[in-house]
Amino acid sequence: MSEQASPSSGTPLGDREREGTIDLLGAIAYGAISGFSRMAADSEMARDLELKRALAGMAVKEFHNHELLADHIVDLGGEPNAAMVPFKSAFEVFHERTRPRDLLEGLVKAYIGDGIATDFYIEISRYVEPESRAIIARASSDHRDVDTIVKAVRAGIAEDSRRAGPLALWGRRLVGEALTQGQVVAGEREALSELVLGLSHDRPGATLEEVGQLMQRLTDRHQLRMGRLGLAA
Repeated sequence: MSEQASPSSGTPLGDREREGTIDLLGAIAYGAISGFSRMAADSEMARDLELKRALAGMAVKEFHNHELLADHIVDLGGEPNAAMVPFKSAFEVFHERTRPRDLLEGLVKAYIGDGIATDFYIEISRYVEPESRAIIARASSDHRDVDTIVKAVRAGIAEDSRRAGPLALWGRRLVGEALTQGQVVAGEREALSELVLGLSHDRPGATLEEVGQLMQRLTDRHQLRMGRLGLAA
């Protein structure tokens, strides 16, 4: 098996580990470019200037995250488009099943849906080498304008309290769909599964107990986000 060093850390990567790492980066990179398109569209719908600027800023950040991830894929010897293609279908299925009916649902999706996806990939990144883990962490940090999104959702609920119940159901649906598609993404790519389970490299993988703890952490963070929006988890 040939080895390639991670660009700045010098950590040797075997072929299978590098393949799994590129798979993970490709999935997150596709999610970022998809997020860019959706948030830019949401920005067009927003009439409030503060909200419009916040959504546009988040869209720009998603595009920069995409470029950061794509550049690292190249550093690892991969090709960004080829790395993203295997995940296109899973993301499109998720977005088709969770198409917002209005701006308020779109804002909840941007906060809840993207949040749970980000949490999932940060958790998975624990099983990659430090350089790639740091890149994923940089690409997954919250945008400064996320508080504007939270304020807009809470204002929408305050304006019409009848929206609270349906939006809470919408938030639960989003997390269920996101976790389902995340598991599909992780399970469909053999090298990525091996990376998480520690089967193809010297770094330890996830035990069944750790997988259970991972899911609990995702659930806990989801509940915190729902609480910030003023919605019942």
